[in-house]
Amino acid sequence: MRRHGVWFTIATVATLALSGCGTGAAGLAGPSPSAAPFPMFTDGLLTYERVEQPGGGYVSMAALFVGTLTFENGCLRVGGDPLIFPADLTTWDGTTLTVDGLEYQVGDRMAAGGGQLHDVVLPAEVREHCGEHAPVLVGGVDAEVPDPLVAPDLPPDEAWGELPESPLAARRASVGAWVGDSFVIVGGWTDQPCLPTADCAYRESAQRDGASYDPYIDMWQRIATAPVPVSTYSSAVVGSDLYLLTYDVVDGGLQVGTDGQIVVSFLRYDSEADAWSVLPSPPSPGALVAAGDRVLAITGSDENVVGADAVFDPATQMWSALPDDPLGPSYDRGAAWLNGSLLLSAKRLVDNPDSAAPSLVRLASLDSTLTTWTELPESDITGLGPLAVAGLGVFPFYGTDSTGAAVRPGERPYEEAGIFNPDDQTWTAMPELPGGAPLNEYANGSAPQAVGDRVLIGVRFLVDPVTRAITELPQQPWTDRSEATVITGPDSILVWGGVTYDDDPAGANHSDGYLLGL
Repeated sequence: MRRHGVWFTIATVATLALSGCGTGAAGLAGPSPSAAPFPMFTDGLLTYERVEQPGGGYVSMAALFVGTLTFENGCLRVGGDPLIFPADLTTWDGTTLTVDGLEYQVGDRMAAGGGQLHDVVLPAEVREHCGEHAPVLVGGVDAEVPDPLVAPDLPPDEAWGELPESPLAARRASVGAWVGDSFVIVGGWTDQPCLPTADCAYRESAQRDGASYDPYIDMWQRIATAPVPVSTYSSAVVGSDLYLLTYDVVDGGLQVGTDGQIVVSFLRYDSEADAWSVLPSPPSPGALVAAGDRVLAITGSDENVVGADAVFDPATQMWSALPDDPLGPSYDRGAAWLNGSLLLSAKRLVDNPDSAAPSLVRLASLDSTLTTWTELPESDITGLGPLAVAGLGVFPFYGTDSTGAAVRPGERPYEEAGIFNPDDQTWTAMPELPGGAPLNEYANGSAPQAVGDRVLIGVRFLVDPVTRAITELPQQPWTDRSEATVITGPDSILVWGGVTYDDDPAGANHSDGYLLGL
């Protein structure tokens, strides 16, 4: 649900100010001190008793919540949030919601003035219908529903801006994604980090809680708790839904099935309803790829187990196998949804790869109906990928350091990075990065990501694959970290959390974050 107007973060209703009350005003009352329960829940409608303040008027707050009225699981919501309306101003007959004389049908957009009660936990019988999201206490409604919010100025691209304090505990390796109109962070590990040179057993399961950050209003908000621990396996976003593959820990290690594959859970987070669903797992765990309104699971290697690529249909909530690709047994498999088709990359699976000659990236394309494969010309690159950026297949693997000697030994005549043009099926080289720049200074191990029509490399550079221009990002205001969560939005980059070993040799998790507007 979109919020408009002047914003305050409320911890308790006592923080709210006094104002007059009238039709269209955001007059907000706190939970009633009377004998009436708070909230009252009748036929799906949440209400409360307003209390007139000494001298007249009601407690209010200048915040406007805008969204679509829905009736889900026996609960009225606006934009996915449960709203608590003034009992003396509100009626609901199962079809029409009337608030202070204004009428709304399910499916109508409405604007309600009030504030979100982050510290209020609804009774269990109410949460069963209305979910776990923090409720919104409504003082009144506005007949005029504002247009969709346009983005105000983000932190300038000359410097990173520090985020407000997050509601999440310090952690590392959280899952992050741009979902709807916010950055979403969920799961990750809060236990004692493993030393960077050690190979440690897992001490405990990953976390299940999460939060969203809206850069346009500079505000965090907790999201519903995931049904299982969430770890960084793979994720994809389709519309306002975040899909995750995640694994759990058993006896200090990853849970492995009888088929030798890691046991994974497949989850969907509906950001509009702030609700999680546990869905059927794919036939084989793999990288999730958003393909229009579908989700693909592409296995990473045939080395130990020959997996099955599959497509998930959200409408039927069923997986179907993709046809066998023409590349045969492979490893370092990757995929991207490019110009309405699937671009698959892989390296030939042979004995002792790279012993006689480097293993080169091979390509195939699967059409939009997911029925017909076309094998494409083989490349001269050895890296990983791809990303779909500006209509091109970009393989941005530069290694972990941009010094020419470390990434591209002169005696080897093969590049690791490259750009594939699907229109004429030709390859061009990625532009050289400035020599000596430490690409993993913060987001150690963070994979390259698309940012609009550019590629983010190591949270240090933006590379334009069309013009080949390279933009160096501003100096980061943080210390060296690994396992930070790096998320690219449509016009900004967020970096949050991670672990450092400078001040504490045993490792310290972090909960601070930074935003860079583009």
